[in-house]
Amino acid sequence: MSSKPNLSVNLNKVALLRNSRGGDAPDLAEAATLVVAQGADGLTVHPREDERHVTPDDVVALSRMDAVRTGAVEYNIEGDMRTGLVDLVETVLPTQYTVVPVCPGEITSDRGWRAHDDHERLHSVAKKLQPRVRISVFCDPDKSSVDLAARAGVDAVEFYTGIYARQEVGSADAKRAVEDIAAAAAHARNLGLRIHGGHDLTLENLPPLLQAVDFDELSIGHHIASTALLRGLGSTVHDYLACVKR
Repeated sequence: MSSKPNLSVNLNKVALLRNSRGGDAPDLAEAATLVVAQGADGLTVHPREDERHVTPDDVVALSRMDAVRTGAVEYNIEGDMRTGLVDLVETVLPTQYTVVPVCPGEITSDRGWRAHDDHERLHSVAKKLQPRVRISVFCDPDKSSVDLAARAGVDAVEFYTGIYARQEVGSADAKRAVEDIAAAAAHARNLGLRIHGGHDLTLENLPPLLQAVDFDELSIGHHIASTALLRGLGSTVHDYLACVKR
């Protein structure tokens, strides 16, 4: 098993906080720079059609960062296959485009690639962008989902880990969920695909998963942002108190 999968940090929550107020605070480019400085292997963004967090302008701006432009870190754009986003991916040419099925009104992605999804469109998009862009597909943790993605000639699958993350760490249900991911991952590896994972992964539930699955890449955003907010809140309040009381 590989000892060190890549970590790609999803910046959506930084953009969401910025957009809730307007203006440019917190600054997305500054957040990206901090993430890179800490040694992250990649940056991930998921520009949704409603632009509730990362926008097309953000996607372009991040692509112009030195670390992204030189290939020092990978750049992963997630999303559906709407024409505007595919055109943006073709313009920016990130390291990777992760195709994620989107359901109307969803708060966040909650399922992988299934039989009723647009397989003809996936094949067409993959053919259009490869080999300039690595194509990954968000999959359920089962072999059938992997097979559907593989038929389109993609390079990687990213397993939806939300089912596992909803279980109590160490419980029988969590162990079964890990077994499902591991079995699907082994199948994907046998098909020559890269193995990625993401959704609600935390410092608590990652260790058991990493012991069982040989990931090439993990994409984590929400819980990095949540943990950073709480761990950094105390020291930030301290700084503001020092300023006010001074």
